[in-house]
Amino acid sequence: MKNWFIISGITFAVFLTEALIHYNYGINESSNQSISLSNFKIPKGDRFIVMAGIVMVASTISSSLITYTENKLS
Repeated sequence: MKNWFIISGITFAVFLTEALIHYNYGINESSNQSISLSNFKIPKGDRFIVMAGIVMVASTISSSLITYTENKLS
């Protein structure tokens, strides 16, 4: 179970980072701006909560599948 939490935490951090990059890519593309740290934005309020929730669900599914596969292979 300890491994599951480690895998979930790392997966959540990586997936959330990717989600924020995609979010900023979409915002910047729609306004014809280049992507840079100076115009990087984190969504506020409910938008961020929804994004983090989606990422949490994906991380949980990913971690569960990894743990299941490891158990079946060992």
